[in-house]
Amino acid sequence: MKKKMFSAILIISAVLTLIFNLYVGYYYSYIDHDEHEIYFLKKFPTLRREFVNPFANEGDAPPVNELSTNVRRELSDFCKYAYGVPFNDSKSLEGCRAQILREIQ
Repeated sequence: MKKKMFSAILIISAVLTLIFNLYVGYYYSYIDHDEHEIYFLKKFPTLRREFVNPFANEGDAPPVNELSTNVRRELSDFCKYAYGVPFNDSKSLEGCRAQILREIQ
């Protein structure tokens, strides 16, 4: 009986860990010269946990069309999972950028 109970607890723990990993993400914020881990609920499930928010700092926030290809790709992924923006066109990403900047202020 104890073995069955232990197995059930292990299975429940594994399922809860999987759900947590699918739906909770984080990114690093660099404000006031401190690094903070910011958690968010993902809008779509993915096993990716760590994301990059290129505007999570005290520096300038350039327009989307001035971002490098890699930074724009990271922004697109972040916007998709953190804000539910499924498109990576300039208009969609610029809207996401505006939302991020509103939240930072």
